[in-house]
Amino acid sequence: MENVERFEGTYLQWLKAELTGWDRLPWALFGAGVGFQLAILLLNPINWISIVSFIGIFFGMWCTVAMGAGGYNAKGERVSSHAINGLLGALSVAAYVTINLSAGHYWSVLDQLVFLFLIDLPLLKNWRTWSGKSTSIKGLTKTGWVYAIAAILVAWVVLYYVGIYLHDTNPVWDALALAIGGTASWLCFRQYSTTYTLWLISDFVNIALWFTALKDGYSQASLPMLAMSMFYLLTAIVGKINWRPAKSA
Repeated sequence: MENVERFEGTYLQWLKAELTGWDRLPWALFGAGVGFQLAILLLNPINWISIVSFIGIFFGMWCTVAMGAGGYNAKGERVSSHAINGLLGALSVAAYVTINLSAGHYWSVLDQLVFLFLIDLPLLKNWRTWSGKSTSIKGLTKTGWVYAIAAILVAWVVLYYVGIYLHDTNPVWDALALAIGGTASWLCFRQYSTTYTLWLISDFVNIALWFTALKDGYSQASLPMLAMSMFYLLTAIVGKINWRPAKSA
């Protein structure tokens, strides 16, 4: 039976350990992202949706940099990500659900819930035994890629037509966001490095989704969410670099 490492300290001690040993780039990205979002908040009318957006985006950006933040644990071992993203992601979900509901992006609401149940909650549950060592990361085979792409395309078509029935404000991009994002969350749950390739594509889709919302003016949160999607694109690139399958010795 595999010997699973356990963190024996308190939860606060674990949080401290999770926030140390990061590479510098993720912290720099997070600081720049928060500063930009704060500028958007202060330079535009402040209301409940702008405040909810800022809070959700703050924790969401922190979550994504933690997911792909390379660094070292207390033993000096190289890790590819940090389990604290489970807590940070869970804190952002309520805000993102509220924002997408107000915008009429119903599939993005479901995308957030899929992320919560497949990634955030398991990390919250297994915080003592979770490990971000790169040796546990797998690559997807060519056959696996074919299945993943086929699943995304089928889901996109089905979700698009259901979205029209539900009066989704942007069924084309919103359906594609869930099709790709849900697949990426599943692959991340199974610890496949391919998840960052899909999240890169998903970020472009979300940029298109929120750009359309900004252009058509149907959501007060469109500008900060558009900026957030661009930030996610950068963190996905960093995560793809750090989340690589381990080479055989």
